[in-house]
Amino acid sequence: MNLGGLGQKLIRTCLDVLAPPRCLSCEALEPEASGYCPNCGEPELLLDVACHAASVPVFAGARYGEPLSSVIHRFKYGAAPELGPELARLATRGIDLLGIEPADVWVPVPLHPLRLAERGYNQAALLARELSRTGHGQLDARRLVRVRHTEQQAKRNRQGRIENVALAFAARSPRVTRRRGARVVLVDDVVTTGATFAACVHALRAAGDEVVGCMAVAYADARPL
Repeated sequence: MNLGGLGQKLIRTCLDVLAPPRCLSCEALEPEASGYCPNCGEPELLLDVACHAASVPVFAGARYGEPLSSVIHRFKYGAAPELGPELARLATRGIDLLGIEPADVWVPVPLHPLRLAERGYNQAALLARELSRTGHGQLDARRLVRVRHTEQQAKRNRQGRIENVALAFAARSPRVTRRRGARVVLVDDVVTTGATFAACVHALRAAGDEVVGCMAVAYADARPL
């Protein structure tokens, strides 16, 4: 073993001692190689397009439910941005499925400034950043802005979700962000009815962009828009 490999092994050993691996869901010590402990089990992976939003295909890495729902809850509300890479990894299988190209643009669903200040980070932007690091697509975290402060979608039924996010998003001027007419892939943590993605698609189309796909970590509803 060369010195570089030995050094990396020592670093990993020290990290395991100081911060031992924990289950992504319940934080129990000594999880399986998947990152989850035997008691929690593993997420139910999805292999195909989950639904469509405004006629755009939506891919989600796994079905929303335990243990994944607990991980996403910690990621969004538990001040745990470090879970972003693990969650994004679930969605990367959709890159080939959606035909994402290096010149395409990853655009996260934005938070309203008030919610961003409350949370401290936009979970969708962290996921989009990780996806851009695969070499497929480029990150543009400022392409969309949320112009209306909306209630959490989880509190509403299907029609309520549609009304809640109607006209809630707008695309920034091409002078502020990337070129007009980009091929865009939208990113969020969870897709349920697809209402949020659909509202974002309409805003981007109005600005001249082509939305070629939507990507989420988890899928919670089988009814497309």
